[in-house]
Amino acid sequence: MNGVLISILANLSFVISNVLFRKTEHEASPKFINTFRTLLGTITFFIMALIFGIFADIFAIPPILWVILIVSFIFGQVIGDTSYFTAQKHLGATKAMAVSMTFPLFTFLLSMIFLDQEFEIKFVLSLILIGIGVMIIGKYKFMDEIKDSVKEITDEDINGKVEDRSEDDLEFTSDFNQNLQKDSSKHYIAVLFGLIASLGWAIALVMVNYATNEINALLNLGSMSSIAGSAIRFPAVLVILLFMLYKEDKHPLKNKSGESWVWLILAALIGTSLGAYLYMEATRIAGATTMALIASANPLFSLPLTYIFNKEKISSWGFLGVLLTIIGVVLIIY
Repeated sequence: MNGVLISILANLSFVISNVLFRKTEHEASPKFINTFRTLLGTITFFIMALIFGIFADIFAIPPILWVILIVSFIFGQVIGDTSYFTAQKHLGATKAMAVSMTFPLFTFLLSMIFLDQEFEIKFVLSLILIGIGVMIIGKYKFMDEIKDSVKEITDEDINGKVEDRSEDDLEFTSDFNQNLQKDSSKHYIAVLFGLIASLGWAIALVMVNYATNEINALLNLGSMSSIAGSAIRFPAVLVILLFMLYKEDKHPLKNKSGESWVWLILAALIGTSLGAYLYMEATRIAGATTMALIASANPLFSLPLTYIFNKEKISSWGFLGVLLTIIGVVLIIY
């Protein structure tokens, strides 16, 4: 029960963080945001390790566990996230989300193979319910966006703001027919990228599960194992991100308002300093499969926040999706 609660809090912290980071997108690039939050996370976990007196213990952790923790980040954030964004670009958000729902399944299978997790039918039922619920939410949110776009175009046409498009429409149709076959092959490649993303996330989660429990078994650190693990992961990743950011922008600290810095710091503290700790601790206690299932229910946590901050309403179908997702999460708890 405690592990599930921590999993939910971890996911909630990520969702809140993403909402806050969006307030800085007009001044901060994705690479800058990612690098900044990793830098703040590195500082935070170093300070926590010093405060709790486990900084020296970090260097007592076997090198193989260092490698596993660092490689887990490469599988999750580098391979996983990059492949997902590629799939989303070619498939669209809804289809990419559908493919990504294999993430808990891969995690479940890998956990049974490498972590000796027992087969439990409730995980399968939860996966099905959460998968259907998330798909309904994603599909009808996407359809609402299309309706809004069509309405805007129609309003423009009624008001005489758009000129006759008949020739452009014919040209578009011709181009569409010519590229249909090419797009079909790209579709399958994009699906493959989606599956690679899911597998990358699953491998990362299973590696974190194994490493944090091994650290606890060797050093008997308890919840401090997650702090020690994060203090290893973050600095290694920070070096890579700083190099990538420098290639993009030689002066990344310029043109940032005071308000943006406040949002950046607040979002990084919630989503990275707190969120990363909760993520690793939830994985250690509840297991990789439970964390994967809770993480896949992300829309359940993000919908209330998008309503509060962006006034986005939910349809009756969307409510059904939320209900199914809640039932799926309740199955994990009980």
